[in-house]
Amino acid sequence: MKKIGLFFVALLLIVGFLPNGSLAQDYTQWHLPEGAMVRLGKGKVSDVKFSPDGNLLAVATNIGVWLYDVHTGSEIALLNKKPKDVRTVAFSPDGKTLATGGRSRDGAIQLWDTDTATQVSAMGKGIGSVGVLAFSEDGKVLAGMGLDHGLRFYTWDVDTGREVSHFKGQQNHFNYGVLAVSPNHRFAASAGGNKAFLWDTETQTLKHTIEGDNDSVWALAFSPDSETLIVGSTTIRLWDVETGTQMSRLDGHTRKVNTLAFSPDGKTLAIGDSSREIWLWNITIRNDQPTQRQLGSLTSKLATPNLTEHTRAIKTLAFTADGKTLVSASLDTTIRLWDVDTGKSRLMADGHTGAIYGLSFLKDGKTLVSGSSDCTLRLWNTETQDPQLIRVKHPWSAFYFAFSGDGKTVAIASNRGNVRLWSRETEDFIATFQASHRHLINQIAFSPDDKILACGSFGGKIELWDMLNHQRIATLNEHTSEIMALAFSPAGKTLATAARQDPMIALWDINNIGSKTVLLVEGDFGTDALTFSPDGKTLVSGHRYGRIYASDVATREQLPIFTKRTSSITALAFSPDGKILVTGSGDGAIRLLYANTYRPIRDALIGHASFISQLTFSPEGDTLFSGSSDGTILVWDLANVTHEE
Repeated sequence: MKKIGLFFVALLLIVGFLPNGSLAQDYTQWHLPEGAMVRLGKGKVSDVKFSPDGNLLAVATNIGVWLYDVHTGSEIALLNKKPKDVRTVAFSPDGKTLATGGRSRDGAIQLWDTDTATQVSAMGKGIGSVGVLAFSEDGKVLAGMGLDHGLRFYTWDVDTGREVSHFKGQQNHFNYGVLAVSPNHRFAASAGGNKAFLWDTETQTLKHTIEGDNDSVWALAFSPDSETLIVGSTTIRLWDVETGTQMSRLDGHTRKVNTLAFSPDGKTLAIGDSSREIWLWNITIRNDQPTQRQLGSLTSKLATPNLTEHTRAIKTLAFTADGKTLVSASLDTTIRLWDVDTGKSRLMADGHTGAIYGLSFLKDGKTLVSGSSDCTLRLWNTETQDPQLIRVKHPWSAFYFAFSGDGKTVAIASNRGNVRLWSRETEDFIATFQASHRHLINQIAFSPDDKILACGSFGGKIELWDMLNHQRIATLNEHTSEIMALAFSPAGKTLATAARQDPMIALWDINNIGSKTVLLVEGDFGTDALTFSPDGKTLVSGHRYGRIYASDVATREQLPIFTKRTSSITALAFSPDGKILVTGSGDGAIRLLYANTYRPIRDALIGHASFISQLTFSPEGDTLFSGSSDGTILVWDLANVTHEE
């Protein structure tokens, strides 16, 4: 229990310090599910908005909405009693109410009192997802727009929650999440492929189809006067809402435009792209040629010793009501505030991580390391309480992480069909394993002795690499679909592999790589997860629809553990003593089973908003760590869980 206590303190220290160095409130324990001790990470950002007075910043994530004090950077509240994917937020004109939208059983939209951080009402039950929200100028009407079997536009009476109007737009193809509502609620915009669609909400008809260039449309925004629509792809075009004609084009952009934001006076347009750059333009509506405020990117002009830049793509942008401050949220996990006039910035918040794709204790038994899709590594020592955050300068998104047992090397699979080796000692890349095929690498695993790295691809090929000389040892071609799981036996003599659509699991003899054994899986249940018991005698496999099988490695005999039709099994782990089997599923549920009977120990642990990607135990086996694609790690207390039935 002493080590657990120290570990718990260490976790709080990791996330307990704000950018200005002051100790934060204990937000890591807000709205924790039953059985959890702490939450690491704040979820992936989807939207940001300032309160009208500029004192609050609302950050929508896939675990809820965070409220920040703009002046101090402190977390004020997490608006969410349950993990929930929130995609859009909007403040009422008086700032007393915050509307949040996404998916929820009790209503797709919730209204929150910003003073008390409590939910006051819900509306839109059964309408599906909501991707954008906007209050009317007097705050009496709330407009919402989403995609649910077609484009849907709604308005509600804020006081009563009564639906005022709605219509459905017929559109065959959507660019998911690319939506906009005009400030006067008269128009709505959506995108599909390289086209933008402008809808008249009063006549409930398609007003204009706007033909773009050859690139897909990924961002839309209306001017504050609702007369101009900005369409962003790799170019930015300004269109007259009434006539549907192009007014102007802003040249100089070559990367995908992710987000657009107008200043409230309509004079400044902020553009965030996929390369990490933010552009500011002076916009004179109705003039033939807008003039760019600054040559080049905003971030490149802000590089000073006291400031940091975004290192990854810009996710979303928003202005304060006076237009003097711009907020940006990036895939680099940070949120920054920018002075629009000077271009100076400060770090507002950190910790909004991407999906957790790696989580493991190192062989020293005291260091836990995690890796996420934003290319950040988090390491902490549970004895010395020494937290460490490392930002890996990786040019692309990371799909999967694997950590050598000694903790010196991190393997990172990217979306470029290769695996790069990163050294903790030099904090730089030391080698690149280029696949012999063109498929993406999505599964990687070190052998227990760290001498071999196995890499599985979307195309079904598996390559083994010698970690000493960085040479390819073998290519395994047994599978024909996406590799979903790789697992070495504890002794390192056997490699188990499985694919999404293959009705079998392959067991490879590492000492004689051409020799393999095939375990047939009953029915069409593609395998998504594999794990060996600590003694290496049992291989457990997790499948679609919740099926779990235990196979005797020596006899190849299979035992169906769980056959109830549920969400897919996405992660598996044994406790260090081999007496508890833990399963994680696509719906975010975690289940504990006795390993000798495979009977449930307790009710499922519910706390993640998305699928479980990683499970690992502390060396003592009394603490469980779960990583999810929702960008968080939950730390579960299992000290009082009996290990035998």
